[in-house]
Amino acid sequence: MTNLLIAGIGGQGVNTLANVLAEVCRLSGKNCQYTVHKGGAQSLGTVYAELRVASGNSPVLGSSIPKGKLDVLVAMDPWEALRHLPLAHAATKSWVESEIMPLFVERSGEMNNKTPLLNPLRQLQRLPLEIGWRHYRRDAIEQTGTPKMANYLAGLDCIGGLGINDVAVFEHIFFNTIPASNKYRESFCI
Repeated sequence: MTNLLIAGIGGQGVNTLANVLAEVCRLSGKNCQYTVHKGGAQSLGTVYAELRVASGNSPVLGSSIPKGKLDVLVAMDPWEALRHLPLAHAATKSWVESEIMPLFVERSGEMNNKTPLLNPLRQLQRLPLEIGWRHYRRDAIEQTGTPKMANYLAGLDCIGGLGINDVAVFEHIFFNTIPASNKYRESFCI
């Protein structure tokens, strides 16, 4: 059993990526159950997907990842990575966006004269986790001119974390599931 969590904010394509990954798992002979949680997603709120993946005919008993059982964390926002740390353990594979996204509510400064929140990147760096820092948003903009393809780059880390080596299957499903992304296909496909 491999437990994967994709964390982000509304508009980053977490829901769509979870649907794509579930289909990739199915086509790769893996059993997958997943759920997507949205919290104010239309106003850039929290969105995360929990995927529980088993090889072959092994059953998956529920889509919620128990505390301390998260194997792979792909976070498209560093604040959202912090939110899901209670699920992680010392060997959790983690890839985290290194750009802090500004939101409607200032989360990195003082709020109502309380102690300022620490920079989420510094908080994550203090943890005993090995984190692969990513530039999903920046790299997507550099390669395609739009940040909307950041979920494609995050998806590559997801399939790697799940031990799925067939990038062509991921690309086929991704670009067929999201027809508007086809104009960027040549920027990414191997």
